[in-house]
Amino acid sequence: MESYIETELTNIISGKHLIKSDTMITDHKLFDLSYLEEIDDKYFLAEVITLYIKDTYCDLEEMKRALDAGAVETVYETAHKLKSSTGMLQANKLFAILEQTEKIAKDGEENGQLAELVRTAQFEFDQLKTALEVHMRGIKTAA
Repeated sequence: MESYIETELTNIISGKHLIKSDTMITDHKLFDLSYLEEIDDKYFLAEVITLYIKDTYCDLEEMKRALDAGAVETVYETAHKLKSSTGMLQANKLFAILEQTEKIAKDGEENGQLAELVRTAQFEFDQLKTALEVHMRGIKTAA
């Protein structure tokens, strides 16, 4: 039987928690964990961040491989998947990049813009990852 934390992590990573994106995102913060912090469980929060970093790294690598292979549909699917977990962390800049990647990949053509978006997503994730790791050290210290 799955624990509450395992169930919630599965829901977050699989995208069962929906994030609205009907408006243009202009927030420049790397992330905002206020939604997840409402749960008031530091161990849960640390586990969510750890899984997000691991899974996003793998998914971005998959997107790069798919792009190199000309598998634009896979780029679309992966960008769509990443939006859910990125939205949970309110990593708005990366979210906007993934949203644009998804939109262009959905059209099915690679015109150079898609490759640039994938590189930009990786760069933004690297910055986000560093900031999340610093934040996570603070969580573990406070716990």
